[in-house]
Amino acid sequence: MQEELLHSVVKLTKTRDVDSLESSLLSTIHEFIGCQEVSIYKSISLKDAADVECCLSLQVIEGKRYRWSQSEKVQSPSSELLSCLNSACIIAVQSNDGIERRWVPITLADKPIGAIAIVSKGLGSSEQVLLNAFCCIYENYLTILHENERDKLTGLLNRQTFDKKLKQLIEKQVLKHYKTTKSQQDRETHRETVSWLAMLDIDHFKRVNDNYGHVCGDEVLLILAQVMDGFFRATDLLFRFGGEEFVLVFEPATREEIESLLYKFVELVRITKFPFVNKLTVSIGVAKVGPYDFPIHVLESADKALYFAKENGRDQLCFYDQMEPPQTPSRDEDGDIDLF
Repeated sequence: MQEELLHSVVKLTKTRDVDSLESSLLSTIHEFIGCQEVSIYKSISLKDAADVECCLSLQVIEGKRYRWSQSEKVQSPSSELLSCLNSACIIAVQSNDGIERRWVPITLADKPIGAIAIVSKGLGSSEQVLLNAFCCIYENYLTILHENERDKLTGLLNRQTFDKKLKQLIEKQVLKHYKTTKSQQDRETHRETVSWLAMLDIDHFKRVNDNYGHVCGDEVLLILAQVMDGFFRATDLLFRFGGEEFVLVFEPATREEIESLLYKFVELVRITKFPFVNKLTVSIGVAKVGPYDFPIHVLESADKALYFAKENGRDQLCFYDQMEPPQTPSRDEDGDIDLF
């Protein structure tokens, strides 16, 4: 038992990304706790506590057969789950048939970000200790992975994680493409929803550094990152690529939805107060992320759209496929950003 337990802990801490860590955690809990179902829930909105996603779930069907389920938004979260997320306390409820449902909070930087949900025939004291220990190991290692994936100044995802994150998103699109079957009528009436990549650059940022110094420039970057983090959804991927350039990756949505969202953000930046700077604006280039696109090609398209926007007035949004004519504008003195 002890050897098996140690082996499972080693397996948990051997992973190098969050997805592998979470699948190892659920497998370990199922192996040692003997539950009927175990799931990981995460909050996907800072503004709405009821906006919850079931990231991963392991359900025992019968005997040694079980089923994995991934990434599904919870339409009506239970009151116990919401209570666990809001209070960061363990919630346990036992029904008349002896089935126990238990929610264990997961915290990051002392803030509840999700919960591990267990369905079982009741946990003994030793099993509860094991469960709490596994969750603590998960929290600690999640913190390490989170720090390694983040830009030190802004706290956004860093450039090194971009390829992996975008590749995972494209793989999900491919799977969805194969699994989704619609009638011809559905195809004709269905509004196109695809993933989108936006490249964002601060206008005239070089002047900020030249006039007020790099300390002020860093403060501007930090405040902008905080505005982005508060404005966009938790499921949107926000990267700092270096300097004053950021990349945003959105899950499937219509062009109209993304256009409206980004125009609102451009306006929000205009009215945000930054230290020393009277007015700050951003330019954004947007490209589709298709299920069979290469990340480098999507980046190049968004990059061209970004610099088209900057050469044609700045403080605006440009979609790559709406550029007239499509071209690669030359870089100006304060917009020379090397992507690689």
